[in-house]
Amino acid sequence: MEDGNPFKSISVSDQEVPKDLREKVMDDVNTIKLLLELADLFSLNYANIIEGMFKTKNRNIDKNTDT
Repeated sequence: MEDGNPFKSISVSDQEVPKDLREKVMDDVNTIKLLLELADLFSLNYANIIEGMFKTKNRNIDKNTDT
C-alpha cells in the first residue's frame, strides 16, 4: 500500500469552467442554501412554539394549585 496521499495521484489541471455552467452551479448552491435556511427557520419556530405551549400549560397548572 502506498504511503502518500492518493488524491495527489489524480492529475487534474486547473481549468476555467464555462461561465454558464458556473452560473448554473452557483444558482443551484444558492437555492440549496435558501431551502436549508427556510427549513431551519421553520423547524426552530415549531420547536419554540411547542416549548412555549408546555411552559404556558405548566404556569397555568401552577397558578391553579396555588389558590
